[in-house]
Amino acid sequence: MATASLDLPTMRSAAAEKEFYLRSFRHRGIVVSFRDADAVDRCASVVKELVDNSAMVLQVSPVFRNGNLCHPLGFAGVSSDDGSLVELGSELLERGCARVRRPRALSRARALAFNRALCERLRIDKLVICDPRGGLRTPAGRRSFVSVRALKAIIARDSGTGAWSHEELRQLVDTVADGGVAVNLTTPDGLERELFCYEGSGTLVTRGEYCRVRALGLEEFGDARALLRRGEREGFLLRRTQDERTRLLLTGYGAWFENVGLAGVASLVSGCYRRRRLAEICGLYTVTRFKGEGVGPKIVDHLLAVARNRGMRALFACTSNARAAAFFRRSGFREVARSKVPEAKWREGKRTRTPRVFWYDL
Repeated sequence: MATASLDLPTMRSAAAEKEFYLRSFRHRGIVVSFRDADAVDRCASVVKELVDNSAMVLQVSPVFRNGNLCHPLGFAGVSSDDGSLVELGSELLERGCARVRRPRALSRARALAFNRALCERLRIDKLVICDPRGGLRTPAGRRSFVSVRALKAIIARDSGTGAWSHEELRQLVDTVADGGVAVNLTTPDGLERELFCYEGSGTLVTRGEYCRVRALGLEEFGDARALLRRGEREGFLLRRTQDERTRLLLTGYGAWFENVGLAGVASLVSGCYRRRRLAEICGLYTVTRFKGEGVGPKIVDHLLAVARNRGMRALFACTSNARAAAFFRRSGFREVARSKVPEAKWREGKRTRTPRVFWYDL
C-alpha cells in the first residue's frame, strides 16, 4: 500500500501527459512508418490508442503480417488519379486506420521520400519514423528537438547525425521545410514515450525555431497546471496548493513551439505590488525537451516587455533552487537582499527554505 501511495502522483502525472497529447492528436492524420512487420506489431497498442482517440493513422511498411489487409502502393500510385488514394482515404475516414505496403526495394532515403509524398498528397502534417536508430545524437546525448535550420547546420558540420545518412537528413529537411510536416524520429519501443510524454524518446524535427509567448487562456489552464506540478515535483518550483496554482494561472503566460504543445509557463504577479510599480515572476518552468531552444529566456523577455508596457519600474523573482538562481543571473537579474522586496511577499505563508531574491531594473 505504501509503495502504491508514493507512486500515485507520478502515475497521475503520466496519465495527464498522455491525455494532453492524445487531445492534440484528436481528428488529426498521422503517418507512422516502420522498417518491418515486427516493429508494426510492437507498436500496435500505441496505434490503437491513437485510433480509439479519433486520430487517423496511416501505417506504412514494406511488409505486414497479413498482406491482405494493406494497400500496395508505389510512387506512381501515390501521384496518380487512378482511385488508389480514394480507397485509402475512405478507409482512413471510416475506420481511423489504414495500411500501405511500400516497395521493399526502396532505399532508406527513398523510403523517406515515399513517406513525404504520402503526407503531401493526403495533406497530413505529422510523420513518425519508427527506426531502430532512433533520434539524432551528439556526443553529449540525444537531440530531442531540432529545427530545419539547425538540421542543415548539422549536415554541414557532419556532427550529431547519429546513424542517419546525409541523404536521409536532406530528405527530412525537404519534408519539413517544403511540406510543413513535423517529423518524429524514434525507435519502435520508444514510440509511446515520444508521442505521449513531455520528454519524448527521440528527435522532433519542425520547420522553425519560432516560439510564441502569450497569456494563457482558460482552456489551457489544465495543461499549464500540470507543468507547474511537474516543476514542483522536480524541486524547481515551490510547492503550492491547487488554489495557489490557479491564482498563478490567472496572471499566467505560456510558450508554444510551433504546434508541439505547451513548452513552458510563468506568471507575472503585480496586484499587491502595484503601488510600488513592481511585479514578480512566479512559477517559471519549461519542459526539459526544449531546454536548448531558449524557452525560458523567451518567456522572461516577454514578461519584461509586458512589465515595461504597464509602467513597472522593476521585476523580481524568488527561488531556493540553484538551477533557477543560475538562470535568473544569466537573464540579467542581480541577487539582492530580501528586504528589497515588499513585505507583502513574505505574508504568503510559511516556507521550508529561505528563498534568494533576484532583481531586474526596467
